[in-house]
Amino acid sequence: MDDRNLVAVAEQAAATSRVLDVPIAGCTVKGDDGRVFRGCLLQYEDSSLDQDPIANGIAAGRSEGMRRIARIGYYSPTGGELPKIPPPTLRRLRELAVPGMEIIFSPGTGERVERALDDLLAEAGLA
Repeated sequence: MDDRNLVAVAEQAAATSRVLDVPIAGCTVKGDDGRVFRGCLLQYEDSSLDQDPIANGIAAGRSEGMRRIARIGYYSPTGGELPKIPPPTLRRLRELAVPGMEIIFSPGTGERVERALDDLLAEAGLA
């Protein structure tokens, strides 16, 4: 699956989000074996129960035997600002991603922005 399709499937996954006060969000997690898994944002009245789309995609992949993450497409119509990935999910990615893994963000403006996981970890103080 190429990057354009990775983001398009993430957009489809976002449509299944459950949100209360933030934009919908979805992702496509591509395993190193080529399989893809979708995740969406789930938001609850009790915010401690919220689930981000990447963590959901990882869980879907792991339950089907995915070992390593090769690439991620992330869609959320934020109007240009890139969606934030929660620190616990960044730590999961640090353990499960292949070296040099990148995330392709689509903020709903028609553009795609590639960010290296290593850069995101450094920005979050997790490198």
